[in-house]
Amino acid sequence: MDFDSETELEYLRQTNLGRLIDDLHYFFDAQALGYLREQGYPMIKSADAHVMRTMRIEGSRITDMARQAGISKQAMSKLVMGFAEHGFLALSSDPRDKRNHVVSVTGAGKKLLFCGLKALRRAEKDISQIIGDEETERLRRLLLQIKQARNIRMPAKRPRDRRRRT
Repeated sequence: MDFDSETELEYLRQTNLGRLIDDLHYFFDAQALGYLREQGYPMIKSADAHVMRTMRIEGSRITDMARQAGISKQAMSKLVMGFAEHGFLALSSDPRDKRNHVVSVTGAGKKLLFCGLKALRRAEKDISQIIGDEETERLRRLLLQIKQARNIRMPAKRPRDRRRRT
């Protein structure tokens, strides 16, 4: 594709859908993390979102959590151990495979999950305050439509190059 000018090239770099979705993702995560910290969880870091998105009240296996998050089992194990140290999760041997652990949510972990949901709602409200409730719901429907049409799921492994678009 030919570009008429460096200005046009820069405009396309800043306004392509991938860049806009990435930027919104970083904004949304930062807002939600900030709200979670306000609720008394200053120890939660952005990487911990992998655990919060995949931990289940009924219990999960670390390998399943890692697959769902698109990260290595080793990386998930490290994150889970941090949550266990804070008392949010408890680990026990997997009866099906002694090399694996079952991760159970503690009472403190349930409280963290519910605070996390409140933080997500507040981050969504930030977007609604900018574009309105109707447009926020329209955005949600459009994103779901794309996701469902292409059967988009979290990949088993994320691409190695997850750097921000420039």
